[in-house]
Amino acid sequence: MINSIESLINSLLRDLLLRGPNTEIRIKNGSRNNMVTVGEQQDENDHSDDNGGGNPTYRCSHNLQADVSPNDNDEVVETLIYGRRTHRQRIAMILFTLAQTHDLLLNRRCCTYRELLYKNNHMASNMLHINRAVQDVCCLLNQTSWNLGIFSSGKGLIAGPLLIVMSNGDTIDCNCLTTPTMIPPNFTYIDHFQTQAQIIVVVEKDTIFKKLLQSPLFSVMKGKVLLITARGNPDLSTRWLLNKLSRAHTHLAMYMLADGDPYGIEIMLTYRYGSQKYKHQAMELACPHIKWLGIHPSDISHNMLHVPQQPLSAKDYAKIESILKRCYVKEEIRRELIVLKHHGYKAKLDNMSGQTFSFFVYDYIVNKIKRQVVL
Repeated sequence: MINSIESLINSLLRDLLLRGPNTEIRIKNGSRNNMVTVGEQQDENDHSDDNGGGNPTYRCSHNLQADVSPNDNDEVVETLIYGRRTHRQRIAMILFTLAQTHDLLLNRRCCTYRELLYKNNHMASNMLHINRAVQDVCCLLNQTSWNLGIFSSGKGLIAGPLLIVMSNGDTIDCNCLTTPTMIPPNFTYIDHFQTQAQIIVVVEKDTIFKKLLQSPLFSVMKGKVLLITARGNPDLSTRWLLNKLSRAHTHLAMYMLADGDPYGIEIMLTYRYGSQKYKHQAMELACPHIKWLGIHPSDISHNMLHVPQQPLSAKDYAKIESILKRCYVKEEIRRELIVLKHHGYKAKLDNMSGQTFSFFVYDYIVNKIKRQVVL
């Protein structure tokens, strides 16, 4: 990988000296086989390996309002031309990010996106510039950001009988229920797990996660349950940890608890199938065996939970239609989406009163798991 970065930087600089403002960077987005070319475009069959080995051949190109063209594999090729003022900063950001990545790998360190911003705030005025530069470099090198040592600031929390063993020998004990443990943002440094748990419950909302910590759930489940939340939309570290946990401990049953609205359903689907942005890393980020525990729209329509309901908004209806168009959504989930659409009301986990929440823990979560009333 280090050799590939050095080769790419050298070729970019050489091209800038020889071609000046005519220097181009071409990047293919949307494929694991992203290739770069400086000078002549390489043959489609000549790929560097998945670990970044081999020297990419080049033709440097990329673009902010780029000349975008899809190819036969649904890829998008962007072309940046150094002579265009709007492209010049982005090319400079690519060189900066390549240099930072080279330093990280050489010294076996890692950093966050925000650290990159602080190091180059005279060029990158906000996180969008950093995110774009990292994405560009990942495309050029055919790598993920985490394989390059660049991580998002983690937000996931975990509580329960789990010991996380890092590659340097450090251990993280997650069994303190009064203070949940932050999932390590540098998740690829996790070596293995030790756990006596039998069940994982992934919770969409931070508020419900904290309420469940204070509830009798752990005693009712005899200490065999892990609670995890990404506090909203799932971040990479939470998704990666769940994926690795499920593969390392195949006996673990995994359940998702989300709001009974289209956005809660979409979050459940992201955990299960992955996201469009990281579709080529689904093997590392998706948890296809996660089961949808609730809240199911059919539960709302039958008023099983006695939770205050709110009418669906125009955005909710649009989101339902968007999800229904996705070919991977299974029939039983489609039926629930149609129930939600026809019922016209949604229910949120954090709208429960104290008495309703007690019922929710004992009669909803526990009984649904025991009876496997899940989707």
